[in-house]
Amino acid sequence: MTLSSKTGLAALMVVAAFFTVHAQTGRSGFNRGYATDTFEGFEAVDQDTRVAQKEKSFWYSVREKTPAAQLEYCVKLEALGRDKAARKAYEALIREWPTAPQAAEAQFALANLYERLQKFEKAFDEYQYLLTYFAGHCPYNDVLDRQFRVANYLLHNNRSMFGWLLSGTDAIRERFEQIVRNAPRSAIAPEVMLIIGSIRVSQGERQEAISVYDGILNRFPTTPQAVSAAFLTARCRYELAVKHSYNEPRCREAIAFSKAVLARLPRHPQKEQMTIWLNELTGLLIEQNYQQAVFYDTKQRNVEAAKAAYRRFLTEFADSKYAQQVRGRLTELEKAAAPAK
Repeated sequence: MTLSSKTGLAALMVVAAFFTVHAQTGRSGFNRGYATDTFEGFEAVDQDTRVAQKEKSFWYSVREKTPAAQLEYCVKLEALGRDKAARKAYEALIREWPTAPQAAEAQFALANLYERLQKFEKAFDEYQYLLTYFAGHCPYNDVLDRQFRVANYLLHNNRSMFGWLLSGTDAIRERFEQIVRNAPRSAIAPEVMLIIGSIRVSQGERQEAISVYDGILNRFPTTPQAVSAAFLTARCRYELAVKHSYNEPRCREAIAFSKAVLARLPRHPQKEQMTIWLNELTGLLIEQNYQQAVFYDTKQRNVEAAKAAYRRFLTEFADSKYAQQVRGRLTELEKAAAPAK
C-alpha cells in the first residue's frame, strides 16, 4: 500500500467514525461485558456468557496418580487410535488437576483431537476454553489460527448433500466474532472482520455490516483490508439508500461517505464503480428534492413552502436537468405574490 493510500485511509477513518456513531450494533442491543468485547456490528455479549470452568465429574476419572503420568497415558491412547478413551482421559486430567502445567497441554491436545475427528464446532469450543483458562500456557497465536481455520471450514461446508443448512449462520458468525474478541489487534483480525461483514450482508443485515466495515476503517486504517472495507461499506450504504429511496438523510449520508472515499483514495481499485453509485445517488437526491418542491406547489398549494423548496433546490442543484424549469416556476410564483403597483 502506498504512503498516500495509508494517509487517505487514516483520514477516512474519521469519517467512518462519525457515521458509526449513528449505526446499529448487534441485534440483541449494545455490547456489554469486557472492554475488548465491544465491537460495532457484533452480537451483544454479557460477562456471564464466559465459558464455565470444567469441574470434577463421575464420568471422567483419572487412571494415574500424577498429571504427568496421566498425560503420558492420554497420548498413548491416542497413538493407539483409541480416540474416545483418549478424549475421556484428557478430560479427566483437566478436571482433576486444572492448575497443573499438563492441564494446558491436555486441553490443547483435546481440542486438536476433536479437530482431527472433524468435530469442528466442538474443536472450536475446546480451543476457546484453552484461550480462556490457559492463555499464558499455550501457543496463543497458533490457537487463534486454528480457530480461524475451523470457523472457515464451518462457513464453507455448512450444507448437507441436499443443500440444507447444517447449522445456523448466526452461530458461525459469532465464532468469527469470538476470534476478534480473543485478540482485537492480531494480524488476522481485519481479515476476520471482513468475513463477519460479508456474513451480515448475506443475512440481509446491511446496517450491521456497515458497522463492521467502519470498524475496520477505524481500527486498522492502514491495512489492505481497509481498502476493501471502504468499498464494501460504500456498497452497503448505496444499497440501503436505493432500497429506502424515500429516506433523504440516508441518501445524503451515502453520498457524503462515497465522496469522502473517492477524495481520500483517488486511486482506489473500485473507483469507477463507486463513481457510478455516487452519480446514481446524486440523481436520486435531485429527484427527491424536486418532487418535494412540486408536492408543495401542486398538491398542497402552499406557495411559501413551494418557493422555499424551489430556492433550496437551486442553491444545491443549480446545474441539474430540472434547474431551468424550477427557475421559471419560481419566477412565476414570485411575480404572482408581488403586490400590484
